[in-house]
Amino acid sequence: MNWKTYYRDEMTQPATKAYLEGLFDSFHEDREMNVLVRRGAILSFPHTAAHYIGPLQARVVSGLYRTGIKRVIALGVLHTSVLSAPYDEDYRTAIDSERSPSERLRAYALLRGGFVPKVHLIETAFGKIPCGGIADDQTEAVRIDRMGVLNNEFSLDSFFSLMSLYARMHGISPITVSPLYIGMTRDPVSGAFAAADDIVAFLRSVRDPDTAIVTTGDIVHYGTAYTPVEKMLDKKEEDLEPFFRGECERIISLAIRKQDLAGAFRDSNEILRSDQRYILPVIAKYLGSNAAFRKLSFSLSDYSQILGTARPCVVASALVAYDPAA
Repeated sequence: MNWKTYYRDEMTQPATKAYLEGLFDSFHEDREMNVLVRRGAILSFPHTAAHYIGPLQARVVSGLYRTGIKRVIALGVLHTSVLSAPYDEDYRTAIDSERSPSERLRAYALLRGGFVPKVHLIETAFGKIPCGGIADDQTEAVRIDRMGVLNNEFSLDSFFSLMSLYARMHGISPITVSPLYIGMTRDPVSGAFAAADDIVAFLRSVRDPDTAIVTTGDIVHYGTAYTPVEKMLDKKEEDLEPFFRGECERIISLAIRKQDLAGAFRDSNEILRSDQRYILPVIAKYLGSNAAFRKLSFSLSDYSQILGTARPCVVASALVAYDPAA
């Protein structure tokens, strides 16, 4: 599946545009979202199909514009499943425990830290929006993508489209966005999260009071297209959502409240199959030990028809507020 093309085609359908415009028309006031944005919460939204992400992303986008934010730093997922050659092989080498430590660390160095696109404008389904560069040189923490690592990446595409659509609907200039795609933050040999520390230091150096940080993540992937047969759960379909809601609560709590980054990474990877597993350590370290989180919305979205596979095949569409003001 070419997800970048799939989601772009979906977003450009007239019915999708009308649906999103209707959502924006319904979000006139949202005190909870206003408070979260103003006190610096990191809002996390999904990047699933349009009718799944619509109410969640529209709520965030409306809040960002309503509160007068001038710039949004968006932490994107670097999907390892869509990396182009040779970086797909580098990732497999980095996580392969059968390879030598030196081989794994060489591969890890290529995908470590954050990546930003080398563009000044971002093309969306609803026009262009300004892209404010936050990295002007190659550093260990954050690199301008001169290698094509981001060629197939799609995790922020829908968010940028909604940012553009809101501005067009209201006849205002779009907020400047600064995408930062998070690569590997866990050393595959030592298990250390020094790369997350480096990204946190970078974020603190570029954030100001007029800047919001948001992120994206599909925090559960489960079922026929995602889970090995031997790891499928002995649960009825209607029991999956409460089970994964509880597991998300537990695993996010490991990172945010207990700062157990190793445990959270392990369970995010093995139980949730979360594509936010490399971003969560950055969020936890950025917000610090007094942080909290709230699941504002959580549901499992059916992907069986999209992928042409048997049920169950689900992806979580969740809106989570990572809150520094606990």
